[in-house]
Amino acid sequence: MPTGANLGIMPTSSTDLKATVKDGYDAIALRYHNWAAPRLTQKRTEYIERLGQLLPKGSKVLELGCGAGLPATQQLVDQGFEVIGVDISSSQLELAKEHVPAAQFMLGDMMAMEFTEGSFEAVTAFYSLFHLPRDEHGPMLKKMVGWLKPGGWLLFNLETKEDDQMLDDWMGVKMFWSSLGIEGNKQMLVEYGSGLTNVEDVVDKEFVGRFEENFHWICARKKPLGISG
Repeated sequence: MPTGANLGIMPTSSTDLKATVKDGYDAIALRYHNWAAPRLTQKRTEYIERLGQLLPKGSKVLELGCGAGLPATQQLVDQGFEVIGVDISSSQLELAKEHVPAAQFMLGDMMAMEFTEGSFEAVTAFYSLFHLPRDEHGPMLKKMVGWLKPGGWLLFNLETKEDDQMLDDWMGVKMFWSSLGIEGNKQMLVEYGSGLTNVEDVVDKEFVGRFEENFHWICARKKPLGISG
């Protein structure tokens, strides 16, 4: 979600791109938290509250790209869920452990995470998947679907414009974003979202700082056992 900074030179490897994201958030963890935490974005809050209605208390929920834990991780905990948060930034996770002691946290690249198939009633990713190179979006979606229990829910958002961006100065650090665009996101769901049903995709507008930006929200259910087609 770039907001008015100079474009930088794009590294070519996935490892280098993710190192840029990790190093950037490590450097600005507290500053980013102070900027992001007060943004109780309506669409995210609505979806988290919906999960609270759809799933029983004690459901296991995975949050990919949990950052410093506020507001989303705490909102998930407040719904009565057992939450595991994953983030690539160690500085962000140190804040998250302080902010949301009721959750568990794991450090690492979300693409490198391994969980047993069918481990979670819900898998979420808020404002995080677009920090992966776009050729990893589909494989990441496939892993997320696999981690869901039958009947579980998937909730995430993506950028709306097909683009790769490396900014030299985003809140004082280099940062990388990547997007397939709305149609590319929908095609990704077709190619990598096997087993999903009740797919809802919504483009929602919000303000990021002083800038207006659109995000593509996806909410879908993994087919319960015994349901085909």
